[in-house]
Amino acid sequence: MSTDVRNKKAQEFIERKLEHVASLSEADFSALTDYEQLKTTLQNLIFTKAMGFRGVVATAITGQFIDAQYDPLNRFYDCNPRAIFEQGIFYAYQGRIPCGKSDPLNVAKNTNVLDENWAQGKRPQVAAQAAVDYLRYIQSAPAEERESLVDFFFFKLVEYAATVAAIAVCAPDERGLSNQKFAHKCSTFLLEYPESGTVPQFVVSRLLQKLYDGSCNKIEGGDESVFGTNTTSKKPADIWLELDGNPVNLFEITVKKIDKKRLDDCIEALDSLSLLDRPVQFICRIPEDIQELDGVQNNALNFKGKTINFVDIRQFIYSISSLLTASQIEEILLELRGFIEDIGRPIKTKTGWNEIFKTE
Repeated sequence: MSTDVRNKKAQEFIERKLEHVASLSEADFSALTDYEQLKTTLQNLIFTKAMGFRGVVATAITGQFIDAQYDPLNRFYDCNPRAIFEQGIFYAYQGRIPCGKSDPLNVAKNTNVLDENWAQGKRPQVAAQAAVDYLRYIQSAPAEERESLVDFFFFKLVEYAATVAAIAVCAPDERGLSNQKFAHKCSTFLLEYPESGTVPQFVVSRLLQKLYDGSCNKIEGGDESVFGTNTTSKKPADIWLELDGNPVNLFEITVKKIDKKRLDDCIEALDSLSLLDRPVQFICRIPEDIQELDGVQNNALNFKGKTINFVDIRQFIYSISSLLTASQIEEILLELRGFIEDIGRPIKTKTGWNEIFKTE
C-alpha cells in the first residue's frame, strides 16, 4: 500500500466514524461490559485540554483498521503515526474535532510501548493512563464488542467537540478601541494565552499583513503550523516578508526562552535555503526570553557569524498598531474572532479571549 493510499484510507476511516457516531446516543453503549468505567476512562482521556493523548488513541485505532495485525500497545510506531495523523486524521478532524497538527507526536514521539512507564510523569498523567487503559480495553475485548468500543471513543470525541463549539466567543466593540488599547489587549491576550505559540504567530502575521496591505511586499507564513522546526518544514522562518517571491526579512515569533538550540535551528534552516544573508528578527519577550543568551548587546547577538536581532513583542505590537487605520484594526479584530471561534481552539483560549476582549 502506498503512503498516499494509506493516509487517504486513514482520513476516510475517521470521516466515516464521525458520521456514524453522530446518529448514536449514550444509550447505544450502556450494554458494554464495564460501561461506567469505560465512560470514566473516556472522560479522563478526552475532556482535557491535552490533545495528544486522544490523538494517540485515534492513531492506534486507525492503525489497527489499516493493519489488523498492528499492535499499538507494544509497537505503536509501526503504523507511521506522524504520517497517518498529519496527512489523514488531521484532515478528517478539520472543522469538526479540536486537534493540533501533530497531536500523538507531542506526547509519544519515538515511543513504541504504551504502558504505565510511558504514562508516568505525563501531564496530565490521568489522561495518559486513560489512553493506555482504553487501548487495553479494545485489545482484550471480545470481537463482538470491539467495534462498539471504537465507536464509543469517537462518540465521546464528538460530544466533547460539541461542548467546545457551544462556547460563545464575544464580539469586541472595535469602534470603541483606540489603536493603543487594541495593542494592549492583543499583547495581553497572546502572552497569557499563547497556545504553544499559535496565538502570537497569528496576531503578528495579521498585523504585518495589514501594515503591508497594498504594497509590493507580501507577508508569508502566518497560516503555517507552529509545530516542528523550520528545518523540517522547509520554510525560512515563522513569518517572512517577500518581494517578487524572494524572502527579504525574516521573523521568528516566540514567547518562550530562546536557547542556542533554537538559534542553531534558525541558522540551519537559512543555510539549507541559501538565505543566510537575510536579516532575522526574533519577536519575543524582552528581557525574559533572551536572558540565557550570552553576548546580547543592544538587543542583537552575533551567533556563529550571523547577526540575530531581538524585538520585544509587546513594543512591536504597540508600534505596528499605531501605524494602522481604524478600519484595519476592525478587520484584524474580525479575523481574530473568527480564529478564536474555530473548533480547534482550546477552551482555555476561548475563555481567555472573552475575559480580555469583553465589551466594557
